[in-house]
Amino acid sequence: MDLILDVNTQVYPVDLGDKFRLVLASTLREDGYPDDGEYTPLSDGTPTRADQFEYVMYGKVYRIEGDDAAVDSASKLSAYISYGGLLMRIQGDANNLHGMEVDSMVYLLMKKLAF
Repeated sequence: MDLILDVNTQVYPVDLGDKFRLVLASTLREDGYPDDGEYTPLSDGTPTRADQFEYVMYGKVYRIEGDDAAVDSASKLSAYISYGGLLMRIQGDANNLHGMEVDSMVYLLMKKLAF
C-alpha cells in the first residue's frame, strides 16, 4: 500500500519517521451499523471506534483510478478522499480497496505508535 496524506499538524503534529496506526471505516459505531451522515456525539457513554484513536477525520471519496495496464486480478487501484480540503491518496491492490466507491463517506482514524 502507498499512502499520501495531508494532516493538520497544528492540531496533530506528525514528524518524519513517526509510525502510526491508520484505519479507514465507514462508521464509528462498534457494532458496524451505518452512520446517518451527521455527527451526533453519543452522550450516553456508548463507546465508538474513535475512542481508541488520537486523530479522526470524516471525508468523501471523490475519485477512483484503476490500473488499466494490469491484465491479472492483482491490479492496482488508487482512491482519492477529501477531508474538508485535507487530501489523501491511498494506492494498492484492488482486493484491499474493493469497498471504496465514489461519493462514499469515510472516516480516517489515526494513532501514533510508541516505538
